Amino acid sequence: MRKIAVVGSINIDYFVEAEKLPEIGETLLGNHFFLSVGGKGSNQAVAASRLGAEVALFGSVGKDEISEIFIENMKNETVDITNLNVVEGSHTGVAFIEICNSVNRILVVPGANDFTDVNYITKVLDELLTYDVVLFQMETPMELIEYLIPILHEKGKIIIVNPAPAQKIKEDLLEKITYLTPNEHEYEIVFDCKLPMEELLKNYPNQLIITCGKNGIVYHDGQDIVRVPIIKVEPVDTTGAGDSFSGGFAVAVSEGENLYDSIRFGTIVAGLSVTKKGAQTGMPYRDEVDLLWKEELQHEGKDHVIEN
Repeated sequence: MRKIAVVGSINIDYFVEAEKLPEIGETLLGNHFFLSVGGKGSNQAVAASRLGAEVALFGSVGKDEISEIFIENMKNETVDITNLNVVEGSHTGVAFIEICNSVNRILVVPGANDFTDVNYITKVLDELLTYDVVLFQMETPMELIEYLIPILHEKGKIIIVNPAPAQKIKEDLLEKITYLTPNEHEYEIVFDCKLPMEELLKNYPNQLIITCGKNGIVYHDGQDIVRVPIIKVEPVDTTGAGDSFSGGFAVAVSEGENLYDSIRFGTIVAGLSVTKKGAQTGMPYRDEVDLLWKEELQHEGKDHVIEN
């Protein structure tokens, strides 16, 4: 198995559940409060680690009390944070999530995540280059991604970019990314175009992978558009499903699976994650995934849908 590095965001998430959300100037009582470790980088690192991968997270926290919650969590999840950037004078990133009737609204303050930048990464670059697969999101400065991807490409690394929240990516950078995984809403922003999805997929065969929620995941295999269906489950909480897919996909790629099976493995991880409450708390372990994976292999080819 190849080693996986995640370069990304770290947050502490504060959740409040209420029957009604307050208007401006209004004070209401909530029903429930809980706190958890979040951030897309942290989430994807945990997802991959629970599947048995050797994972390191490169990111930043403030020198504050809440960073200790994150550090303890990563130790428990066996994610290597040896190269964690602890920023003096900044706070750990936070997200305030208000939930009402299964609908939420979120306010994020990046804090130390803004310091996961070129200055930081140059100090840990030699260590980062010991990893074979590098997974990015876009909750850290774009300048970092623009700096790192050409270096990683030149070194022959597998580069996976989950472009969320979506930002435009320059064409010369796109061609250096091994796998790009926007969702059905993000791809137009990433490519800054209005091309139909099918047309865009044809332009980036075996590289562009678009997630379409309940409609599965699509990519072009060089001849046809392939749709990989999601697994059928009764969802409890969809928070973190995308990060679970990213972590699962990265693990399968690191283990040498082909593209179709890597995507399918990721859909199993994501599907299992939504059957439990919470982002990281709902992420499955390898034995759960392998059990369902074996069942999927018994139906080899039956869910491989080609769209002309």
